[in-house]
Amino acid sequence: MSTSQDRTLSDVASELRIRREAVVAFIKSGAIEAYDCTAPGAKRKSFRITRVALDAFKAGRSAQQTKPSRRKPKSKQPVDFVEYF
Repeated sequence: MSTSQDRTLSDVASELRIRREAVVAFIKSGAIEAYDCTAPGAKRKSFRITRVALDAFKAGRSAQQTKPSRRKPKSKQPVDFVEYF
C-alpha cells in the first residue's frame, strides 16, 4: 500500500512546522487521514500520510480571506472649529 508519495510523521511535521505529536493528534482526531504501518511488536506507532490526504488537510486549514469592513467616513469639522492642541 505504500507509495513514493507517502509521508512519514516527521516529514509532515516539518512541512507543517508543527511537532510530531501534533500530527499524531490530528490523525487521532480524524483531521488527517493516515494508515497505520506499525511493525508487529513495535512500541511506537508508525503512520504514513498520502500526499492527497495532506493536500486536503492543508486546503481545509488555509486562512479564508475576509471581507474588508466598511469604515464610517470621518466626520468633517465645522468651519469655525479651532484646534488648540
